[in-house]
Amino acid sequence: MRLGRLGGLGQLWQTLRKLASIMLVCQLLSPLVAFIAICVASTASISTQTVDTTMDKQEQVQILSTTTSPAPVTADDSCCLDDTIPHSCPTDHTPTPLHPQCQDPSVSCSTLPLSCISCNCSYSCKYGATSNATCTAHPKAKCEGARNFTRQFLCSYCYLTDEETHRCSTRDIGCRSVGSPTSKSHWYIANCTTREDTICLGKQVFSKKMECNWTEGCSWKTALILSVSLGGFGADRFYLGHWQEGIGKLFSFGGLGVWTLVDVVLVATGYIGPADGSLYI
Repeated sequence: MRLGRLGGLGQLWQTLRKLASIMLVCQLLSPLVAFIAICVASTASISTQTVDTTMDKQEQVQILSTTTSPAPVTADDSCCLDDTIPHSCPTDHTPTPLHPQCQDPSVSCSTLPLSCISCNCSYSCKYGATSNATCTAHPKAKCEGARNFTRQFLCSYCYLTDEETHRCSTRDIGCRSVGSPTSKSHWYIANCTTREDTICLGKQVFSKKMECNWTEGCSWKTALILSVSLGGFGADRFYLGHWQEGIGKLFSFGGLGVWTLVDVVLVATGYIGPADGSLYI
């Protein structure tokens, strides 16, 4: 009777109660949906890793096969047309003999760092095997003993050396760690250089395609808990920085519950992440 007296307000109140009930039911179903989504995503990731491992092996075989055949020579590689004659390695290395570590007369010349010496390598060395480089201490470097000596190195081009020896620039503007790995914004071109004392073939400064991999501290567990418990109010979207979608969920009762369940699946599988493109911690 009281609702009937309210007229239009009573109907509005009943509608709001029905919408709230739908949102509550969908919110109660969220834990089950999240559990199913995580199980399905885990199974898919295992199968994907198996395929990736197979592809990596095939790529390694292809790389080994291509290294045996001569690569096309560019103007920058004109120094090494005749691989029987030793050439500088790295080709863009410039000694800095006035550095304090090059001015200690009590240090043996053969133990000087690469910044104090110049080395020549044979580009006909067996790739992946240990080879010898002929090195000479810079005339301005102070050391004792023979100034001409040999130093062992792993026959490899600088950009193909161990990644632990690479120092690369940080992420580029617009680099997004989340999203599809096939997206252009998921990768960036980094400027890399090898470790100072690394003797290698070719240039020690090179460009390298790298995957965006950075974080600003958003937790996946926190986002999932918010999505399961308060997703109907847009709490998960607000936490991740998607405030426009958060407002939309808040005023649409979680998209009548459908949006709530969809976001639970997206957060559980990691398909959506922080708005700035960073990774979860």
